[in-house]
Amino acid sequence: KATLTDIGTEELAHWEIIGTIVWKLVKDAPEEITIHFRDFTYKLNSNAGVFSKDKLDEGTRILLETVLDNQSEPVSCLDLGCGIGPIALILMEYWKHTEMTMIDVNQRACQLADSNMKKYRRKAKIICQSGINEGQYACILLNPPIRTGKSMIYSLFDQCMEHLATDGHFWIVMRKQHGAQSAINYLQEKGYEVEKVARDKGYWVMKISR
Repeated sequence: KATLTDIGTEELAHWEIIGTIVWKLVKDAPEEITIHFRDFTYKLNSNAGVFSKDKLDEGTRILLETVLDNQSEPVSCLDLGCGIGPIALILMEYWKHTEMTMIDVNQRACQLADSNMKKYRRKAKIICQSGINEGQYACILLNPPIRTGKSMIYSLFDQCMEHLATDGHFWIVMRKQHGAQSAINYLQEKGYEVEKVARDKGYWVMKISR
């Protein structure tokens, strides 16, 4: 015969399983977020496990403002580490003829980016992979994944410069406290021209050319 203790333990285990299932369902439930940029408002599909899942990251906003004010419409553009797609989506509001490519290592982010591009009838090539494997781009934008560490970030810098067109521009946004000056030193030591275009709220926006 089962004792009261056995029954209680069994029922507790049952509710723990149910709780785990419900938590996973809630965690993976897509949500819609609203972002505002200049005169435009976007409602984007988002979810847990993606960068800045509930808002437009401040560094990304400053990067977008700076690039749109200082970069003429390029033939091609790469949004590296695209997340759910706000950079590409907003740029294509202004750049009507740019061939846009988006790359992110996070499969969920790429799926959400694809759904957001379709929602706003934008056409872009979305690639789920780590880093850049091919192509040449007239403009590359990167908000570096700081938590991955300096080695990974500098590897991404090298890849971006390798895949930057001859007269192209590579744009980076970084906090000063996260090593913006060290990044400038690294790129200058590689022989590249680095211009500090903007400083805002602790963020530096840099334009790198060959």
